Amino acid sequence: MQKSHIVILIAGALVAAGMIISYYGASLVTQDITYNEGILNGTAPIQVTKDLDPSISETAVFVVQSPEFADASLVASLFDPSSQIISTKKIEQKNTEVQFAITAKGTYRLELENGKQTEVHVIIGLTHMPDKLLISLNFLGQMLILSGFAGVVISGIYALKSRKKAQLR
Repeated sequence: MQKSHIVILIAGALVAAGMIISYYGASLVTQDITYNEGILNGTAPIQVTKDLDPSISETAVFVVQSPEFADASLVASLFDPSSQIISTKKIEQKNTEVQFAITAKGTYRLELENGKQTEVHVIIGLTHMPDKLLISLNFLGQMLILSGFAGVVISGIYALKSRKKAQLR
């Protein structure tokens, strides 16, 4: 078997392993998220609630995704279990992620309002901040995928050089 074929086989195995690890890591990261998806206009806010516990993680995160954010005036407000506002964020990009400290165990509420009357599609989510090990697992999967693709490129270059040498003989 030629060296380039062996490298392609190994690179393919790296890509496959990376995809499996990345999928598994992403599913572990997103399994705990509570989200709400809908069309938001100026009449009623959209909200999501989640029970958060500082003994699980001292940090939580809320996420707002809206591909049409430029057509709206979106403001996210985060409420603690006693209904006090702990964070307000104007949404200025289509994917916004904000970390916050969990001060007390209880139900936290994320509320998103649109100051304009235009309708926009939004997804909001609230969860504990994933463990660093889970994030590292997802990162490892992505690095394996990139390594595999780099191996394919290197193998292709090696095969072309080998073919040119064989033709010159």
